[in-house]
Amino acid sequence: GARTRACDLSVLMMVASMMAVLALSAAGLSPPRLPARTSRSERRFALRRLRGGATADPIDEKLYSRQLYVMGRAAQLSLGSASVLLLGLTGLGAEVSKNLALAGVAQLDVHDAEEASLADLSSSWLLKPEDVGTARHAQAVDRLAPLNEHVRVRALGGDGRPLAEGDGQAACRLAGADGGEWWEREGAIDGYTVVVACDMPHAPLARLSAAARASGAKLVACWSAGLAGGVFVDCGEAFVVSDPTGEPPRQALLEHVSCGEEGVATTVQEQPHGLQDGDVVRFEGVRGMEALCAEGRTFAVRATGRHTLSVGETRGCGEFVGGGRLVQVKQPVCLDFKPFE
Repeated sequence: GARTRACDLSVLMMVASMMAVLALSAAGLSPPRLPARTSRSERRFALRRLRGGATADPIDEKLYSRQLYVMGRAAQLSLGSASVLLLGLTGLGAEVSKNLALAGVAQLDVHDAEEASLADLSSSWLLKPEDVGTARHAQAVDRLAPLNEHVRVRALGGDGRPLAEGDGQAACRLAGADGGEWWEREGAIDGYTVVVACDMPHAPLARLSAAARASGAKLVACWSAGLAGGVFVDCGEAFVVSDPTGEPPRQALLEHVSCGEEGVATTVQEQPHGLQDGDVVRFEGVRGMEALCAEGRTFAVRATGRHTLSVGETRGCGEFVGGGRLVQVKQPVCLDFKPFE
């Protein structure tokens, strides 16, 4: 009904935001800690590595063809190196965990030691009637791991350690020495690219935000309540976005480029440049002004009309004969996020 459609809309908002964070996250973090005892999924992953299946090709282009078309190879490589901790396997958390597994993150750790209730069965695909009374994460590995053999899935117990096979039946909730959650311990969430909190109350979410900042992990918090939903993203301070828009670089054919102290580039009437003051461009194939197209040379522009741009000094670049185009050079943007307080 309407509630289901609204919940689906909220889930899509959460997943879209999370995918954006993961795609923009820095790669190359240290490998996550491995459990002393390995589960079936761990053994399958290790066997694929030995056979070359897990590392022979960093991207399974057949499996991720749609994502590669939408996001590009760099974003998929970033996803493929991301280690994610997901806290909260509510109905929303179950959907997010599914989409993270299908997206192809390197490792997905989940934790929710709350006892599964009958009400949970109406919203979580991870749970079955026989799971009522056990921890929500009890069967998470067995039901998430088959979705994508390239993703290592682990369930973490109440002490934050990976559960050994068969240990997930008890819904134990172990607190730290100070009565806090296990993820509040120093170093407990080090090594994660992103921490995702689903339907977490305000007070523990504020503490998780502080812990994520201390560990260098990005935080995505999301919640869904009937017709309403919300997303909070904290990527820390000085977070560099390499492509602020995600759109292809603008380009236009040239009608003329003047030579002077304040050169003006004019595009053909059929192609307005679509640029703004401060955008950066390079020139290609301009006959008679080869110096304008020198490798590595760029120009910060000032838009003076739909088809005209002031590009700065062009003296000594020759005289325009014809042809050529200008191409936008995307510039990284540095963003400062605020913590959840």
